[in-house]
Amino acid sequence: MTRIDFYTKVADPAAFACRLAATVQRKGEQLFVLLPDEDALGRFSTRLWSFADTAFVPNCRFDAPEAAQTPVWLGLSAADGVSRKVLLNLGDAELSRPGEFERILEVIGVDDASLARARERYRQYRAAGFPIEHHDMQHLKP
Repeated sequence: MTRIDFYTKVADPAAFACRLAATVQRKGEQLFVLLPDEDALGRFSTRLWSFADTAFVPNCRFDAPEAAQTPVWLGLSAADGVSRKVLLNLGDAELSRPGEFERILEVIGVDDASLARARERYRQYRAAGFPIEHHDMQHLKP
């Protein structure tokens, strides 16, 4: 069954998401990152390639020629990443088929709008019977 992890009250969601992506990649798991639009996809890809002075996370669009050899895929629809085991959801939309992933990671900022959207997704996952872990990250410094 799909396991859901909510990381809430994250001061810098993009930086935290990069660290999560690096952790998943280091563990040898395949990751799909869902983003809300092309601009966000481009910005996040750039951050992954340069998120630390001595580290980067190889990534590409799910439909790129090099995708088969790349551990982290980026896309705008969860359906594009179903061959991956882990979904990092950086979008706002409800997932139509969350059960197709082994694990879903939700990164939630500190603003009221992000928290409200997260509460709605949390309710949807819970109603579907998925096990959910909540991680309050407000103790982390940006």
